[in-house]
Amino acid sequence: MARNSDKSVAGVENDPLDTPFMRQFLDLKRQVPDAILFFRMGDFYELFLEDAEEAAPLMDVALTKRQSSVPMCGVPYHSAEIYIARLIGAGKRVAIAEQENDPANPKLMRRRLRRIITPGTVLEESLLDGAGHSYLMALAPGARSLGLALADVSTGDFFSFDLPAAALSGPEEVARDGARIDETLLESRYGAALRDAYYKYAPREILAPSDYARELTALLPEARAALAPCEPWKASPTEGARQMATRFGQNLKGLGYPSEKTPALGAVGLVLHYLAKNFPDQIVAIGAPTYRESAGARMMLDEQTIRNLDLIQNQNEGGSSRSLYGCLDRCKTATGKRFLKDALLAPLLDRAAIFSRQERVGALLARGAIRARVAEALGRVFDLERALARMSAGRGAPRDFVHLRATVEAAGELATLGRELAREQPAFVEWIECAPELRDLAERIARTVVEEPPAVLGGGAFLRPGLDAELDRAREAQERGSKWIADFERAERERTGISVLRVKYNKVYGYFIEISKGQADNAPADYERKQTLVGYERFTSDKLAHLETELLAADETVARVEERWFRELEAAVLGAGPHIKRLMTALGEADFLQSLAEIAARRAWTRPEISPEGAPASFNLDEGRHPVVEEYLPTGQAFIPNSLRLHRDERSFAVITGPNMAGKSTYIRQIGLIQILAQIGAFVPAQRCALTLADRVFTRIGAGDNLTRGESTFFVEMLETARILNQCSAQSLVIMDEVGRGTSTYDGISLAWSIVEHLSEPEGARPLTLFATHYHELTALAERDFVFNLTMDVEEAGGRVVFLHRVRDGAADRSYGIHVARLAGLPEAVLLRAEEKLAELEKRHSESRVEESTKRKAPRRSARETLTDQTLLF
Repeated sequence: MARNSDKSVAGVENDPLDTPFMRQFLDLKRQVPDAILFFRMGDFYELFLEDAEEAAPLMDVALTKRQSSVPMCGVPYHSAEIYIARLIGAGKRVAIAEQENDPANPKLMRRRLRRIITPGTVLEESLLDGAGHSYLMALAPGARSLGLALADVSTGDFFSFDLPAAALSGPEEVARDGARIDETLLESRYGAALRDAYYKYAPREILAPSDYARELTALLPEARAALAPCEPWKASPTEGARQMATRFGQNLKGLGYPSEKTPALGAVGLVLHYLAKNFPDQIVAIGAPTYRESAGARMMLDEQTIRNLDLIQNQNEGGSSRSLYGCLDRCKTATGKRFLKDALLAPLLDRAAIFSRQERVGALLARGAIRARVAEALGRVFDLERALARMSAGRGAPRDFVHLRATVEAAGELATLGRELAREQPAFVEWIECAPELRDLAERIARTVVEEPPAVLGGGAFLRPGLDAELDRAREAQERGSKWIADFERAERERTGISVLRVKYNKVYGYFIEISKGQADNAPADYERKQTLVGYERFTSDKLAHLETELLAADETVARVEERWFRELEAAVLGAGPHIKRLMTALGEADFLQSLAEIAARRAWTRPEISPEGAPASFNLDEGRHPVVEEYLPTGQAFIPNSLRLHRDERSFAVITGPNMAGKSTYIRQIGLIQILAQIGAFVPAQRCALTLADRVFTRIGAGDNLTRGESTFFVEMLETARILNQCSAQSLVIMDEVGRGTSTYDGISLAWSIVEHLSEPEGARPLTLFATHYHELTALAERDFVFNLTMDVEEAGGRVVFLHRVRDGAADRSYGIHVARLAGLPEAVLLRAEEKLAELEKRHSESRVEESTKRKAPRRSARETLTDQTLLF
């Protein structure tokens, strides 16, 4: 019994987790139970217990054991970003615990939690997309609006807005406190608008009160992995206002907030709490969040329009190469690429702002030599927004300083080029303005930092010689030290006669004399044994110890002095943060403008004419082209241009018929793209273009279900159509393709017919509309005012069908579906049977019409009556 008790006590005494080291780990792990803890030990980050078991296969590293029982794995600290990227990509959160001396016990290193890395709080360059924002989104539902806040920690951008609740058919259901709506109303009130915001901003992480998590995952199932539930009280507008006052000390009205109770402040509160938790050791540099009106000076684009027009990504192939963004992107800077994306996702509604951009694009277009010099200077601009964010989080690098200097120098050249252009175009007078404080800071960096500093502090010379006398003396000792060690090694070989003697160094044992086992007995008496290995013995001596002391002192001096200078420069850069952000905004816009000018020069685009405010909606296009299709045509093949005339008071609704593959979809999409290009201030692919500004561009194109939301193909089609009909105005541009094809023929054509009537009602909104369809019966609606027919030209000769890809007035009488099927490679037997059946149905249809005509001798009937009596063949 005693022996068992003794074993139990011995077991407790040998508990592998009950050591100072493991107690540190467990204490920190309790603070971040939902994150994988990277625990710094010398040159490695070590992971233990379940963290090691979970992370090892994801990082593709070996899983081992500590003290024969504790699971562990590790990665070198200098390459940790590679492994962190793998974990973040797998949806994990990573906590970083760095080591420092424990004042209470100098022999013991303690660790402190410095940072928690999540998808929405990434700062590391290797984990970021240089061309896009990395948004952290927060949601705070309210009784009458949904508060949203978006923060890009990597650039410091921070703003918020409120989405108004959609009108409900039934009475409002309000919680007892009168502030929060019932969860079941999130979809009906905010569903479409929230999905639009999610698709537009593509957040990497979403914060929301925990009591809304289930509702939001149902509403946005694709964002399930990105959702981070938070305590509900943190989403209170009162708490958001308190956090704003504590953190920024700025007046809410001065930042644009309509009141202290707006839900947007609750969303801001969620973001600020989350950042404080994820950056416990340092406040990340992020600006005070401004409030944006949801309906302001920019066009709101919904999810369907962004997708259907391939504005940022090609929906079929993925990536940006065959998108409008990919077509326009001639930007030289990451800031310019982000500016271009933002411009495409939020086209301007202000005529004066559009005109200003057009003027500057036109000036750059006209002066090709200057445009080339502008592009060259922009090529020397670095992403200072993200460098600033890294520095604020204590993750700056020596190269960030020379990048700032190079950017300020390039900005000076761009300002000079702007003044040269301003002689012809006054809009360029203030296009780039570099604050004197930044020029002074750049000069200070030039005097202080070497031309090519190391990637990390301590990885090589950082400061110029002659800057600090103490540093210069220490460096001289370092440089002499390598010679001292070489001389010492040579002298010891001669003195001892041991030719295999080597002097080596590692961080654990410092400098030592290494002699093979076979020669170790010949070591002189003044050598002191330091370590025994399998094949070698390691020694030290008084002289080597003296040399080591001098060298280590020099290393410590260099590290200490460079660290001091680094922090002083870092503080100066952070102090100039507002000037840097303003400069980068100007440089991003300059890059955006030169990109637009470059594509206009390459593709012979023309400046669109914008009609005066108050003019009836119109769209007049001569020889227009699809910008993306034209960009990717095979060599030697030319795009066939087409024209269009739309006017709200004359021809506002075009019914477009014609066969598949003839170009209907390309044609209607190019109209939407040209409208958006005009409203970002770009030139357009056309011989001539004159249009009014559209308040919205709506699209209903293609067929697809959303099974994760429980929505069938036809239901999705009707949802998108309902949104258009309920939200369009007299200033909107509406593009619809094959509406009604997702259900039975009679249902589909009846709905399509009614939709055409609704959008062309004389007393209705009557937006400019392009309506592509295979329901040829709809061409009868051209009898109505404002409706007219367009068709895709087809040439038939010798049994062959040629699609000319030209649009002309008129209506198609067939769809050439069997011809397209033959091109696709359907078996000939199937095609022959289809031709037989088509002839049979056409004959029956013709006989039915003759019979009906004989029976009825009535006055001319309405288009609706004509449709009712037609025998539909589809």
